[in-house]
Amino acid sequence: MDVDALLDRIGAKPPAAPTGATLSALHRAFARTMPSEDYDIHLGVPISLHLDDIADKMIRRRRGGYCYELNGLFAGFLRELGFDVTLFSAFTIDEDGTHGPDFDHLRLLVDTFDGLYLADCGNGGSWIDPVPLRTGVHGHVRLQRDGDLWWTSERRHDGRWEPGWAWYPRPRELPEFAERSRYHEHDPNSYFVARRFAVLPTPDGRISLLNGVFSEIDHGVRIDRRVDADEERSLLAERFEIVIDRPWRPLAAEKSSTAS
Repeated sequence: MDVDALLDRIGAKPPAAPTGATLSALHRAFARTMPSEDYDIHLGVPISLHLDDIADKMIRRRRGGYCYELNGLFAGFLRELGFDVTLFSAFTIDEDGTHGPDFDHLRLLVDTFDGLYLADCGNGGSWIDPVPLRTGVHGHVRLQRDGDLWWTSERRHDGRWEPGWAWYPRPRELPEFAERSRYHEHDPNSYFVARRFAVLPTPDGRISLLNGVFSEIDHGVRIDRRVDADEERSLLAERFEIVIDRPWRPLAAEKSSTAS
């Protein structure tokens, strides 16, 4: 991996040591530069979980990705910088305790000089900073544990806690996520097949494109507006630094709207 090129892209300096403070600075810079986005799925471009391919896409071609790509690249990046990183398979848990599919999300555990931290740059732009691996409330993230089972909840703007991801502390490797990634890439029931999106945190909020609707949250004020394909492409380039020079496949809802 070209670490210098990635540091240059996210506007960060090489850390002097693998500490919690340097991890936080790198996490924040990475999350605010690398968008969560799934446009390749709608362009028919195959998604690879080979680290060299992810690095080429996100560093050289200046794209974003979804959790496997974003956290996969961040894990490789941190390891190059001297951090000890473990990959975990995360899943959902229903109110009745039913577990969702394994490998549905990739989450990282990072060992620093100051202790253990959870890192997640691929959670739809909702995590800016890493979270200490201690039960309790850490900003807008609540971390809980029952034996070997860990899970997080996230506090929304209205104050309610929304269930996040759960995991067991069993180390994984990036190729183990490939089968679930193929599901998310191709299955009609996949969240990503049904949604074309890009999300990027900003210093004062966040910006997003979701199925042709551009949203901006600035100092707690949210504005939404629908855009056509030309403006969507312009916004991708101007606000997310994602350049797409060819049409994407319409979503099922857009096909129905055109037919009617």
